[in-house]
Amino acid sequence: MFNDIWIARKNALSLARTLMVATMVISVGTGYSVITADDHDSSLTVVHEYDPFA
Repeated sequence: MFNDIWIARKNALSLARTLMVATMVISVGTGYSVITADDHDSSLTVVHEYDPFA
């Protein structure tokens, strides 16, 4: 979990490029977390999405 949105977005982009999967930065309480698109649930608040194929 990250407290800074900039660090979360940087790690999500790096993870998307490394694993070649879509990743998302989600808001969790007062922090942010990075998940893959496979773990996405409609109840999550997506802040930003990274697609390595776009």
